[in-house]
Amino acid sequence: MSSRISNFQRSSRSWRVLPAMLLTAIVVACGGGYGGNGSGYTTPTGTAAPAGVSVGAITGFGSVHLNGKKFQTSSATIKVDGHLATQAELHVGDVIEVKGHHESTTNTDVADQVELHSNVVGPVGSIDTVGQTLSVMGQHVLVSAGTSFDSGISPASLAGITVGDILRVSGMPAATGDIQATRIERKPAGTTLRVIGTAAATDGTAKRLMINALSVDFSAASLSDFPSSGPKDGDLVEASGTMLGAAGELKATKLELRSATELKAEAHGSSEIEGLVTRFASSSDFDVAGRPVSTSSSTAFEGGAAGDLALNVRVEVEGAIDSAGVLAATKVSLERSADSTVLAQADAVDPVAGTVTALGIQITVNAMTRFEDRSSQHVDTFSLANVHTGDWVEVRGSESPAGSNAILAARFERRDAQSSARIGGVVKTAAPPALTILSVSIATTPSTHFNDASNSSTSAAAFFTGLVGRRATVVGSWNGTVFTAQDASLGHDEGD
Repeated sequence: MSSRISNFQRSSRSWRVLPAMLLTAIVVACGGGYGGNGSGYTTPTGTAAPAGVSVGAITGFGSVHLNGKKFQTSSATIKVDGHLATQAELHVGDVIEVKGHHESTTNTDVADQVELHSNVVGPVGSIDTVGQTLSVMGQHVLVSAGTSFDSGISPASLAGITVGDILRVSGMPAATGDIQATRIERKPAGTTLRVIGTAAATDGTAKRLMINALSVDFSAASLSDFPSSGPKDGDLVEASGTMLGAAGELKATKLELRSATELKAEAHGSSEIEGLVTRFASSSDFDVAGRPVSTSSSTAFEGGAAGDLALNVRVEVEGAIDSAGVLAATKVSLERSADSTVLAQADAVDPVAGTVTALGIQITVNAMTRFEDRSSQHVDTFSLANVHTGDWVEVRGSESPAGSNAILAARFERRDAQSSARIGGVVKTAAPPALTILSVSIATTPSTHFNDASNSSTSAAAFFTGLVGRRATVVGSWNGTVFTAQDASLGHDEGD
């Protein structure tokens, strides 16, 4: 593992974000458009601001919603895995790069270039439903409440995936080489296999290199953008091909050097970068998704303090690009994981206030909430304006403010009618046969089925032992006052 970290760090400044939740989950909205007050740079009236770059997971459509902004894409060049594409080929949860500018006369954020690069496209080698991880063509993929699953995966969880499936994973690379998946999609047989990562154990004679646990045979590959000496350890590379060899190696038909090819902002261009800290020298000198960031005494921190920064912490930074190409951060938001889930009917909806009530819990959405319509209506431009009282919604987020029993939504989905409701979160009170999650009183009965943290059946007595402060997920019915549990499980919600 140490060699993987050192290889990554040697190339960290050239690392580009590769296709966010929750995610781990997003809890703080970004402010302003390019050239707005949040950037520390003000655009003269009636002119376009210097081009900036936004990097992160798509949260919605109409335009493309990213990092709290709504980018118009009608004149943008869009590329998916290096090929010209349309906006229809982008999906909520995909991590993209947008180079664009702010038109002050129309107060509009305009995308000039949009790029999506899949982290890995390949067959599933193994699945760990307890640890919520899987191996895709030698790449270690982490699944969380911030992972969106394509509608072709049912149920929308690891339970809907089998070994051998061809998956496309978009997410955020960690300093270890692991991928925190923000979106997973099943692809058909015959799809081009590809992976992006840091080259290691490079053998120029045998024409082999490693990308994490994947061996790449590039003896028959065309090389792109490499010097005459070819690839070397520490290079960020993209390997693609159509087949795996007998030993599981990728028979690459193309090998590209990806180091230092990310979209770059102009000097003074306002930028917002969402990702993991991939290099950390100090709280004033670090990389987010391989892009250099600096902070100063005037930098505002939200969701934590400067001392909380470290490798692999997920953050969203915003500021202006200085003359050295470093993002001088005016704000750093540390993102908390989604610790609460609700699947229920909406009791009240207020699109103007940005709130929904379900199970008696107030749920707030903001500019960073990821919206998806997974109901049969399939509204592509889905937002809170499309939600009505009685609709079934699934929300994943965090209690905010702490102790408020309210949820700030990182993900908000509409579902078709369900046979039961679900709530998950940290247990606040427990006195058999009842418990409380957030503000919801939950009653268990003799017919309630209990599971322990390994998803094995257990007794009610064992379930309630030391329950306060632990995370639990409960499925059952809601009568407007009390939630009656059919099933109660310790640990994270892994259901659809």
